Amino acid sequence: MIEVDVTGQPIEVRDLDAEWLLELAEEAEQQSRASERRKLRYAAQWCALHPALPDGDASCWGEVADCDELLGGEGTPLVAAFTAEPFAAALGVSTRAGMALMADALELEHRLPAIWERVEALEVAPWRARRVAQATVTLSPEAAAHVDRCLAGIVDSCGPGRIDRAVAEAQALFDAEEQAEAEETARDSWSVRLTHGVGTTAGPLSRWVGTSFLEVIGDTQVLTDVHDLVCRRAAELGAAGDDDGLEVRKIRALGTIVDQAAGAAGEVDGAGGRSRSTLYLHADLADVLGDRVGTGTAERLGAATLERIRAWVGRGRVTVVPVLDRGRDDAVDGHDPPAWMRELVILRDRHCVFPWCERDARCCDVDHITPYDEHGPPGQTHPGNLAPLCRRHHRAKTARRWHYRRTPEGTFAWQGPHGRRFLVTPSGTVRLD
Repeated sequence: MIEVDVTGQPIEVRDLDAEWLLELAEEAEQQSRASERRKLRYAAQWCALHPALPDGDASCWGEVADCDELLGGEGTPLVAAFTAEPFAAALGVSTRAGMALMADALELEHRLPAIWERVEALEVAPWRARRVAQATVTLSPEAAAHVDRCLAGIVDSCGPGRIDRAVAEAQALFDAEEQAEAEETARDSWSVRLTHGVGTTAGPLSRWVGTSFLEVIGDTQVLTDVHDLVCRRAAELGAAGDDDGLEVRKIRALGTIVDQAAGAAGEVDGAGGRSRSTLYLHADLADVLGDRVGTGTAERLGAATLERIRAWVGRGRVTVVPVLDRGRDDAVDGHDPPAWMRELVILRDRHCVFPWCERDARCCDVDHITPYDEHGPPGQTHPGNLAPLCRRHHRAKTARRWHYRRTPEGTFAWQGPHGRRFLVTPSGTVRLD
């Protein structure tokens, strides 16, 4: 393994002794800090080059116009809408990752100057400073300044707990009215998130194998009651002879609670299947109905055994959809594509076709690549002229800041507002220049 030291001299890593290795590790950390500092500097300057005009939209976190969740905290300059996309594309990251870098740069430069000064001096790892910036963005300028004063001298050793305590203290001291409403507004952070295929970096949970993660954030008393109910039901299953482990029985208990609630709410069809949730499964119907050993595919997730698919099918109402002809390219008159055409585009492209965006196609708009002209010729709506775009990137394209076309090979060639070109392929995004 050959590395290069700060002077540009090649080094064989296997030849290093402990002292030299530690020196080079420290050197690598400084180089990493300098590299991340450069990105923050560039992000700050990019924001400065693209101020929001008085009569123009400002960059915001939402995907719709008039969103009130702006990039930076109170007192930071407004940034023009649709400026994050070309910056993120140049870095080779998603739009939201580029927006996060821009937002953190704004917060550090304009509201956390003491911490920013230490980042500039390479005394603090930029990732630590960005963690503070993300915690203070909702504070008033006075509260953010208090956090800056309290943490600037120790930010290089602060953990998340210390940062959160400083933010809470600042909010109580300087944002008394907001603090009084904190319990009420905290509900904005309540959520129930289902995540598939995310776990440890090794072993079965490094990918989706029919096991998923449910994260719930909410009222303490409600969640305590839910937890107690699940534990009681799991104990009842054990007393009834279920010899699986307690945690497995808790999941089964959740299933029984859901089934009972669905029945009480009249959400069960005549065959006893629940009908509220949707899972798109791709498998041969004869295999699902039979007892063959094999696999199918759960859309957006990955492969699943036929045994697991049969278990899922048995718990819900099933709609069988005939296989679509992927080569079909019929055109229709009118703007909106028929159901079969939308489904074809979703199955063909799988996700938003903007560079580095992986938003699932079922959550996207179906965009006319060549804009639909209501006064134009018939047949403008056909699969070759359609592609899935998430709402943010659909708006960016509609604002004519980005242009794209679908190639004969089925890839998507994009050009940004600064002339950079990208090719989105089934295997990822490629920068063309």
